[in-house]
Amino acid sequence: MTDLNHVVLGGNGVAGTETIKALVRRGEQVTSVGRRPSAIEGVGSVTADLMNAADASRVLLGKDVAYFTVGLRYSSRVWAAQWPVILRNVIDAAVEHGTHLVYLDNVYAYGEVDAPMTEQTPLRPTSRKGRTRADAVHALNAAADERGLHLTIGRSADFYGPGAATAAFNGFVIDPAAKGKACSWLLDASLPHSLTYTPDVGEALAILGTDPVGRGRTWHLTTAPPLTGQEYVELAGGQGSRAKVMSLATLRLGALFNSAARETLELAYQFSKPYIFDSSLFESTFNVGPTPISQGIEAALIEARRS
Repeated sequence: MTDLNHVVLGGNGVAGTETIKALVRRGEQVTSVGRRPSAIEGVGSVTADLMNAADASRVLLGKDVAYFTVGLRYSSRVWAAQWPVILRNVIDAAVEHGTHLVYLDNVYAYGEVDAPMTEQTPLRPTSRKGRTRADAVHALNAAADERGLHLTIGRSADFYGPGAATAAFNGFVIDPAAKGKACSWLLDASLPHSLTYTPDVGEALAILGTDPVGRGRTWHLTTAPPLTGQEYVELAGGQGSRAKVMSLATLRLGALFNSAARETLELAYQFSKPYIFDSSLFESTFNVGPTPISQGIEAALIEARRS
């Protein structure tokens, strides 16, 4: 336990919820910020619209650490319009109040890569969402260099986990397997693909917000060694389960009629090559390991069967 006062921006999303739970387990004082009140017992709850600069300043007032786990509708157009505004408001508020900002990022800004992703992988986005994410990182780093923003970035691979309703893996694999249906995979189920377990995201962000060793740099959050798409499907659906592989042609056809397929199409490159996310630096620095994939999938299946 520390004497810090924490606030989680986007506290109702799965990453925010897991971060709050991890902080509560440590005995920390936590406030959840969202468009609706938090359902988690034992935490403060504030409603706010981070598109509004005054709201952002209000919720960071008196807070030592803010965790940026905000989620937006999965739309390139929405991201391009809203992400810069929200981020600018939060940066301004964090600088104003001297708040340490722990920013949750993903790998979209890396673009297509031909090697395992590490903290040294350059930002070379090849998608609209990736460019939005890269612009955000550049804005954060500029604020740290030029305005004194106290910044730490935690980056994860694709999400999966209990209650991760918007995660592609949950939608393609966990939810169908929970109903006894066939699971799907994009492009090539024989390639390794890293997945970050959402409770591990919360634990890792809580470490970055409470351990001074983590401050001021970018970290890859705790992530288990990758399995192939087929191996994930067998773990979720049982031995003998086979992945229904969606081809690029099918995805392109679906994109003509379905907005979710259209938004997925620009990131399909992530399933055309090995997608390997290296979190060894975080694990060795903080002496923490990832949840085993089999354990994470079982927890996600249990939660999906309850829904």
